[in-house]
Amino acid sequence: MSDQDMLPDSGEGPAPIAPAEIPPPVPEDLLGLRIGAALIDLALLGGLFTILSAAVGQTTVSGEGFNVSLSGLWLVVFVAAALGYYFVLEAWAGQTLGKLLLGLRVLRADGTRPSVGAVALRTLLRVVDWLPVLYLVGFITMLATGARRQRIGDLAARTALARALPVRHRGLALVPLVIVVLAAIALPVYRATSARGAQTYRGHGVSFDYPAGWQKEDLPASAASSWLWRTTFGPGTEADLIAVEAHRLRIPIGAGNLAEASSQLQPMVRRSFAQEGGAMQAGPQQITVGGLPALQFRGAMTNHGITIKVTLVFAFDGTTQYFLYCAHTRAGAGPMERACGQVMRTFKASKAT
Repeated sequence: MSDQDMLPDSGEGPAPIAPAEIPPPVPEDLLGLRIGAALIDLALLGGLFTILSAAVGQTTVSGEGFNVSLSGLWLVVFVAAALGYYFVLEAWAGQTLGKLLLGLRVLRADGTRPSVGAVALRTLLRVVDWLPVLYLVGFITMLATGARRQRIGDLAARTALARALPVRHRGLALVPLVIVVLAAIALPVYRATSARGAQTYRGHGVSFDYPAGWQKEDLPASAASSWLWRTTFGPGTEADLIAVEAHRLRIPIGAGNLAEASSQLQPMVRRSFAQEGGAMQAGPQQITVGGLPALQFRGAMTNHGITIKVTLVFAFDGTTQYFLYCAHTRAGAGPMERACGQVMRTFKASKAT
């Protein structure tokens, strides 16, 4: 028997490990899953943006890919719908479609379900996290917050992402994503295919495409007119009209003196809208039409109590000024905006008038 065996038993057992010796739990790094979930949500919203653009905005398909755009009220509608997507799903279930597919959930820092106010705050701050593009600010913030991977919206709302409990048939959430993506691809292609029957205007040294079946009228210049030639066309509905004109300038205008021309045109355009009971709303915006430097203005006017949206484009080719006038009512906004974009994209001036 050893001396150690002869020591009295205190009955207290082995000495406990001091709390300081127990390492704290390390939070799981979910950066990869969080990025994957964000990309799934962006794919869904990108599909909705494309579908909305094909319906009421401007969409083109070329060998270089899809070009889609929304402007004005429809852009505001899309941004509101995108924020609503995040807010409604995270306030209701704590998960967007991307988070559901990858097994993530929004929780408070203490592991409890966030309040509606916290979800609303983190949703509104997505606008900041998105800056300047593709969640760059949010991504940098997630890198700076270590394994917690919190963006600015999470820091303000005191929320974080954690693994969610397994859900049966979670793969069914792919169904709406696939439907939206397929529709986003099919609609622009259908638009482009149906537009192949477009008519082409050729005359006075210019050419451009416009929708097939539209009514067109060429107007000769008169002694009292300020234009050299003018053509108008439209779907035949009242107040929905596109006109293209050419004017002679006293001095040549190009990219070098476009700013000076802009300062002279702006008050004239503003007065023109005011005389028609409306107002200039945007411009001048420097663009290119058919390789020519151009200025674009947008505004609204009133005709017999009906509000008409108007786009004005001035394109300059030396001492020749080409003028594009696009006007439409609210009912004809979609087709008219697409037709106006079609004219600007396909406009070519082979020689000065």
